[in-house]
Amino acid sequence: MYTDTLCTLDTGYYADTVEWCPVKGFEDYLVCGTYQLLENNEKNDGYAPCPEECSSVGNKRVGNVQLYCLSESRTRLEKLQTQETSGILDTKWLAKPLNDSAVLGAVTSDGELKIYFLREKLLVESTSYISSPEKLCLSLDWSLEDENSHIVVSDSGGQITLCKFNEGTSELCQVLQWSGHQYEAWITAFNAWNSSIVYSGGDDCLLRGWDTRTGCHKPTFTSKRHEMGVSSIQCNLAYEHIIATGSYDEKIHVWDDRNMTRPLCTSHPGGGVWRIKWHPNHGNTMLTACMYDGFHILQFNNNTGHQSLEKVVSYKEQATLAYGADWCRKHIQLARFSAQEFVEVDRNDELKRTDLFDESISDTQTDIVATCSFYDHALNLWTVSSAISR
Repeated sequence: MYTDTLCTLDTGYYADTVEWCPVKGFEDYLVCGTYQLLENNEKNDGYAPCPEECSSVGNKRVGNVQLYCLSESRTRLEKLQTQETSGILDTKWLAKPLNDSAVLGAVTSDGELKIYFLREKLLVESTSYISSPEKLCLSLDWSLEDENSHIVVSDSGGQITLCKFNEGTSELCQVLQWSGHQYEAWITAFNAWNSSIVYSGGDDCLLRGWDTRTGCHKPTFTSKRHEMGVSSIQCNLAYEHIIATGSYDEKIHVWDDRNMTRPLCTSHPGGGVWRIKWHPNHGNTMLTACMYDGFHILQFNNNTGHQSLEKVVSYKEQATLAYGADWCRKHIQLARFSAQEFVEVDRNDELKRTDLFDESISDTQTDIVATCSFYDHALNLWTVSSAISR
């Protein structure tokens, strides 16, 4: 498996989130969210979202949502629009169209949940909802099952808020709000297979599950398996019951949601695990943004009784603080090659080049990836390719 950089763009403000649109017909569109703290109306040297920063007062947080389109050659990003906002902490696309448009959710440092509709190559703000006054909204997720899509939001006060669209409108209303964590709730996510179940992770080192049908007065489970703040959660769309979580403790745990007492397997990719993204087309590959250790792709082996998660390739171009990462949903590209070199990870986790000794013709499977690095204010477009023997 090997990587290749296609282009790098300067985002201006510090970049912390990238999301490819998953909606059919809109897969070429990418958003990048930025966040920066201004001190005395001057740019300082940058603040990452951390407990100390979340509690700071008297400083202005700014940011924007930048909309890009993948070029026809699939080698460049074309910038279409910049929407100025307060600091953006997370963005997520609704996985299905609404009124024939792709829909984006974004959460801000002003405690807002903003909704944008993608129309004629522009993001149009439709509505916003003050989810957490005087707090930072830190993450959001959309439900996948519901006819009337729900959104869950976490904030710097440890609260989790469940919202939905009012029936027949694009206006947001609050369904439920509860205290999930003692400190910052860095991440929240729906169970992709059961939208009544919500997960959350906090700076209190706790991973928790919630059943929204019960009012969320108490968690369905609490795990203390992570040793530092829980910062990422994502369900596997290919394997029901499989969930991955990441933490500042530099570990990724893969779980079976029917038994949250101990993980199926654990990997140590390096760096705090800020984002986890399972491959959208299959459940055996994972993309991660690992803060101070760059971006990694891991392979998940789901053999019953012998699950494993192993790092197979790393990408560290302009990755001073790796925060955002996502797979493009465009169809997998195939290329033919013979005896070309590829990159793999050796036993010391260092990249090395080896040759394919099999002279038979093989295929390569190539995916397009976008990542962003906070302090570098950099948005990178790159590919990852792996050999498929024939």
